[in-house]
Amino acid sequence: MSTGRVAAVALMASALALSACGEGQAPAAQNDAAVVAPAAAGVTRQEVVPPEAPVAPMPAQTVIQSQPGPDGSQVDLLKVAVTGDILTVTMRCSSEQRINTESFGLEGISVIDDATAQRIGVLKDNEGKWLASNASGNSIQVGCEAKPGILWAKFPAPPATSKTVSINLPETAPFDGVPVTR
Repeated sequence: MSTGRVAAVALMASALALSACGEGQAPAAQNDAAVVAPAAAGVTRQEVVPPEAPVAPMPAQTVIQSQPGPDGSQVDLLKVAVTGDILTVTMRCSSEQRINTESFGLEGISVIDDATAQRIGVLKDNEGKWLASNASGNSIQVGCEAKPGILWAKFPAPPATSKTVSINLPETAPFDGVPVTR
């Protein structure tokens, strides 16, 4: 091949490489990983592989209190908060042993207003269905395994003058004097 023809091929290859970059794209940084693969006719193609972004861990939930639960499980109280006229209680059940499912009777789940000693039961909707997670019949079903199961229930809110409540869950030690978030 003549010198002029080699220069023309080199010029076309440069123009082709520049047009492949696209408008508005910055050239790859020197620390980006690159994969080089041979292509036809002696042209070398280079793919830029961006570095993997680190995966941020999920924030740990703050445990208000923990109590022993049924069959060697542990029940952690995560949240007791009033929104409008409804109190929501959120818990987590876990066990180092393999326990398929725990069942907590909804009629036995209650909140005690510490200021008035009034027992408050789980709310039902207009169709008579319990306002609780995984409600099946008259109980909450939750997996209590190495990967914790979450359960929640909704109650009528105690008066604004009530600063703490106690929470009772069947076959679980009570959660006493829990501050209510409003």
